Amino acid sequence: MLAGAVLALVPATRAQSKRPGWGSTPYHDAQGTGVTFRVWAPNATSVYVPNQSNSWSTTATRLTQELTNGVADGIWSADVSPAFPGEQYKYYINYSGGSVWKHDPRARKVVSSSTGSGGNDIIYDPTAFNWGADNLAPPALNDLVVYELHIGTFYAPHSGVSGLFTDATNRLAYLQALGVSAIELMPIAEFPGSSSWGYNPADPYAADNYAYGGPDGLKALVKAAHARGIAVFLDVVHNHYGPTDLDLWDFDGWSGGGNGGGIYFYQDTTLCCTPYGSRPDYSRQPVRDYIQQNFQMWLDECHVDGFRWDTPGLMMNAGSTFIPDAATLISAITGMVSSNYPGKLNIAEDVMGYGFDSTWDTTFYTYVTPQLAPTNDSSRDVGAISYALTNNTRFNVAAGLSRVAFLESHDIVGDLNNGVRLVTAIDSTTPSGYRARKLSTLGAALTFTAPGVPMVFQGQDMLENQQFSSTRPVDWTKTNTYSRIVQLYHDLVYLRRNLDGYTPGLKGDQCSVLRFDNVNKFLAWQRWQSGSTNSTVVIANFAGVTRSGYNVVFPQAGTWYVHFNSDSTNYSTDFGNIGSTVVNASGTLITGSVTVGPYSALVLSQVPPQPQLTATQSSGSSIISWPLTYAAWALQSTPTPAGSSSQWATVSPAQYQTNATAVYFQASPTSGPAFYRLRRP
Repeated sequence: MLAGAVLALVPATRAQSKRPGWGSTPYHDAQGTGVTFRVWAPNATSVYVPNQSNSWSTTATRLTQELTNGVADGIWSADVSPAFPGEQYKYYINYSGGSVWKHDPRARKVVSSSTGSGGNDIIYDPTAFNWGADNLAPPALNDLVVYELHIGTFYAPHSGVSGLFTDATNRLAYLQALGVSAIELMPIAEFPGSSSWGYNPADPYAADNYAYGGPDGLKALVKAAHARGIAVFLDVVHNHYGPTDLDLWDFDGWSGGGNGGGIYFYQDTTLCCTPYGSRPDYSRQPVRDYIQQNFQMWLDECHVDGFRWDTPGLMMNAGSTFIPDAATLISAITGMVSSNYPGKLNIAEDVMGYGFDSTWDTTFYTYVTPQLAPTNDSSRDVGAISYALTNNTRFNVAAGLSRVAFLESHDIVGDLNNGVRLVTAIDSTTPSGYRARKLSTLGAALTFTAPGVPMVFQGQDMLENQQFSSTRPVDWTKTNTYSRIVQLYHDLVYLRRNLDGYTPGLKGDQCSVLRFDNVNKFLAWQRWQSGSTNSTVVIANFAGVTRSGYNVVFPQAGTWYVHFNSDSTNYSTDFGNIGSTVVNASGTLITGSVTVGPYSALVLSQVPPQPQLTATQSSGSSIISWPLTYAAWALQSTPTPAGSSSQWATVSPAQYQTNATAVYFQASPTSGPAFYRLRRP
């Protein structure tokens, strides 16, 4: 033994991981249990994982730089057997000029987005959630009615505290009863603080935990929505990140040139910046992978049904400079979703093409709302309304399912934009008054019967007049105060989706104006599916007086039945209940005489209304009967009338009996309530 020999103790070097997965990925296999850590940090000299198990040591748990064909590729990884789900951790990165603590860019759960002490990441097992039999088929575009909502304010039962994913889950029954086929969640990626619109993502892979309840809360919401027949779309932000609590900035210590920002961001001052934060560097393949795999994570792990992309136009355009790498990336992602996830949808905010299924018509409201707002009818321009009806106003092309039409959104009614609710735009003094109710519901009727995907924003259906704010919860008492308006929106949703079988034309791809009269402020239009003669006709009176005996050209001769009248007293006790119920169209021009109440709309088709069911008691059981002329119709039952169409069970025709005038069915006594309805064959 040599005198004076020095014994050096160094941490054991772990081999690079051979297991898949980025960020922190728990494993349990024949070789043992633990967590695989993997991170991209090409400018690091070493990477460690301080965590609760190693007492936050910056030298105990070291990752190894991976080699591709013997060459280091900037990726660091290791399998760490002491680590476990639920444990907190962070990355400690050494580089040539120093060292930094950083959030895991792929963390699925964080304590908070804070970059300081305590703002840690949490090891999360993405496979642990019990999805059960979750298997909702996303709605087709022509069956899509979207309800945009903000998790923090949609339902916030505790004063001064943001709503959680679980709170929103508790209001799904309302949305199911309303009839919408999808909800669109404003961005839910981890953001700084406890309240935000969500368009300032700090941790793009993490479902917000600090304010909303984390990934399990999101998954529970999606699962519950699916069980009620409601699809879930995420609003996603990849045109910028931050600008605050942004550990992606100078991630591995290298800032780059120009504007800085490091490996995740453009340094070129021409491309680097947006009005909202720094633009990711779409020219770097690891950044492209980071963004595309983010979409895959939401689809695979959270079962979402599609996306609303926040300003993809801002991804592709830096002022007058077009960014081809962004365009290529967008097309790759939409193509991946279309090819690998059938039925899942991509909706853009501000561009058409690039594989998007539909795009927000962000100027639709600028054509319609100003024509609903004037006090004097003479100031309304029905021509502007007609144009918005038949055209995608944002892109000046024919309207169709490639556009999402709406009169309210977070941008239109939000406080950050000094927004105004529709009823307030119509009557700022009395936003719940007669004129505001009549004209706002007339606008809703236009939105739901125009070509395109209709969308409403939270509270619109209950006559909300307050600006949207990330700190102002929806006032759910208004569902009682304005329950009749809620019923009107329900009826419009059902008409648009043809859930009662009366208005198949509203799901069609065609639209034409039947009557345009700017003097009398009158507009009529036809909706139908190519190749079909089963049309739906909509007649709208934008004047404050009744139009009686007004001749309208109809697409086919015969009897036309009114299935919706916005002037019905079902929707407000002070409405006039004025309007035709049946119109007979005939003659060379096939015209019919129509009566329409003030500021009202009628929706008609040639499908006769549902016959009346009659229930009588006999020998302890109920006899359900309906007219013999409807013998081909199907009787359905459910224990609750608020259920979706999937909860209605068809009574076997073998149980029907007939007499000279009626079809009847003898219902056996049940332990609970039973409700019945008829459906067209």
